[in-house]
Amino acid sequence: MKCLNHQRSHEFICYQCNCLMCSKCVTSHYKDHPDHSKWEHIDDIKHSLSTLKLDDIIDSTTTTNNQINNDCTYNNNFISQINNKLKSIWESLRSSTYRYQRLSTTENDIKQHFEQLHQYLIREEHKLQRDIINDKQTITNQIDKNINHLKYLINIIMLFNRLNNNDINNEDTSIITDTTTLYSTTTIMESITTSSSLQSFINHNNQTLFNDKYNNNFNIDELLKQHSNDTESILLDIIHKYNNQFNKSTTNTDNNNLRLSSYKLSIKQPDFNQLNSIIKQSIKFDNIESTESINTTTTTTNNNDNKQSYIFITNQSKGATLINTSNNNSIEELHFDYQFSDTYSSIVSIGEYIYIFGGYTNENKWIKISMKSKSIEHIGDIEGIKGDTFVSVCYDGQNHIYLVNGYNIKNRIDRFNIKTMKFESYHQLPVGYDRQVSSMIFKGSLYSISFNRNKIFQIDLTNRTITDHQIDIIPWSACHDNNGNFFLLDTRNKRFIKYNVETKQTINLNAIPLTNLQFSYMTYHRESPTSSYIYSFGYSNDFNFKYSIESNQWEPFFRDIINHKRAWCASTSITL
Repeated sequence: MKCLNHQRSHEFICYQCNCLMCSKCVTSHYKDHPDHSKWEHIDDIKHSLSTLKLDDIIDSTTTTNNQINNDCTYNNNFISQINNKLKSIWESLRSSTYRYQRLSTTENDIKQHFEQLHQYLIREEHKLQRDIINDKQTITNQIDKNINHLKYLINIIMLFNRLNNNDINNEDTSIITDTTTLYSTTTIMESITTSSSLQSFINHNNQTLFNDKYNNNFNIDELLKQHSNDTESILLDIIHKYNNQFNKSTTNTDNNNLRLSSYKLSIKQPDFNQLNSIIKQSIKFDNIESTESINTTTTTTNNNDNKQSYIFITNQSKGATLINTSNNNSIEELHFDYQFSDTYSSIVSIGEYIYIFGGYTNENKWIKISMKSKSIEHIGDIEGIKGDTFVSVCYDGQNHIYLVNGYNIKNRIDRFNIKTMKFESYHQLPVGYDRQVSSMIFKGSLYSISFNRNKIFQIDLTNRTITDHQIDIIPWSACHDNNGNFFLLDTRNKRFIKYNVETKQTINLNAIPLTNLQFSYMTYHRESPTSSYIYSFGYSNDFNFKYSIESNQWEPFFRDIINHKRAWCASTSITL
C-alpha cells in the first residue's frame, strides 16, 4: 500500500479519478489536474468518521461551498466526501420516497375519479335492470309453483295407474346422479324450451322432478287400508287434498293473469367523441417539471382547462383565417409563404400542428404549421412517392397520416410517418374511384368518399381487404366527425346528408341555403361537448355558412371578414 513512485505511504485519495497518492504525488496531481478539487487526507477522513453523527444527516439541503475550497486547504468546518455522499444518498432516498408517495396519491386520485364514473354507470345499469330482475323473479316463483302443481298431479296419475295395475310409460329409465343443478329453475326452463309436449318434458325429467321413487307422496298400502280397498274413494280423497293444498285464492296458475310490465328497449350508440371530450374535461393530467424542494410533501396543480377551439381556413392568397370559437369568434389573419389552392381534402391537424400535402404549384411539397407559434415549422419535399393535388388525407391516431388518391393518380394509398417524416407506398387500389373528397379512419378501417361518384370504399388496415359501399348521393364536398359519420354535400341534386359507415344509415339534413351554392366546401368542428357544427366556405363570403348538427339549422357567418377566395383550399378544426 505504498506509492510506487516515491515509496511512501498513501495519505490522500482523489475522488474524481479515484487515485491514491502520497504527500509528494498530491502536488504534481494538483498541477496536472487543477480541476480535481475533491480529494482528502486520511487524517481528515478519520476525523470525519470519528465525529460522524448519523442523526445530523437530515433531509434538508445545506450549503457546501466551504466544504473543500479551491486552494485545497482544510479548516475546522471541513466535511468529508463520505459525509457528503451519505447526505446525498439520504436526500435522494427521501426525495424518491416523497415522489413515489405523491405519485401513489395521484394514481389513487385518478383511480377514485374513474371509480366514481364506473359506479355511476353501474348504478344506471342496475336502475334499468331493477324492474326486469323483479319480473324475472316473479316468473321464477310462478314456475316453481306450477312445477309443484305438476308434480302433485303426476303423482295422482301414477297412483291411479298403480291402483289399476297400469304403469306410466317412461322412455328414460337410466339412473343419473341427483344434483342440485338438475332441479334449478334455469335447467327446468331449458327443458321446457326443448320439450315438444308435456309428455316429453316428463320423460326428460323422470329421474329428477318426476321420479316416483322420491316424489310419490302417497303410500298405496296405507290408502287402501284407510279406504277399505275402495279405489274411487282414494282418488277423490287425494284430489280433495290437492285442492286444499293448492288453493286458487292463494296460487295463480294462469300465466295470462300474471301481472308483469312490458318493456321496449332502444339503444343508441353514444357519440364517443363527445363522451371522450366530457371525460377529458372532468380530469386533467399534465406532465410538468417540478420546481419544488425535495422534502415538499404536497403539490399544487392547475386544473383549469385553458384549451381553445379554432377553425383554420386557408385561402388562395397564401394566407389563412384563424377563428377562435372559444373567444367570441375572434379573427386573426395569418400569412404563409405557401400556395394552398387545390388542398381542400389534403389537411389534417395533430396536436398543435397542421399538416398539408401537395396542392397547386406545390404537388411535391408538404408543409407543417405550428399553431402555437402561428408559423411554418417545416416545408419538405414529397420523396419516395409521387406528389399530387387534391390528395385526401386522414390520421390514424398514432404515427401515420394516410394519403389517398389525387387529381392525377387515382389508384393508390400512401402514408407519411410523422415521427420520421418519411413517405412510403401503402396499397394499390383498383381503378374507378376518382379523387377523394374526404377520408376517415374508424375502428381499424379507412373509409374514403369519391368525388362526384356514389361510392365509398373501406379498406381494413389489418388485412388490407377492400369493400365498396354504394351511397344514394353524388358528393361534391364532404367532411367527417372522426366518429363514423360523414357529412356529404351534393350540389347537383341539392342534397345534404349524414351517412354512418357502421350502420350504413343515411339521414337527410336541412339543405337550404347551402345546396343553392354551386361550389361550397365544408369542415367539421366541435365547439364544446354539447355543440358541433359544419362550416362552409368558397369563392367569396357569400359561401360562409355555419350549420348546427344538434338543431339541423344553417345560418350565415362572418360575412364582414376579408373577402378571400377560399374555394378548393384546406380547412380544419384544431384545439390548443
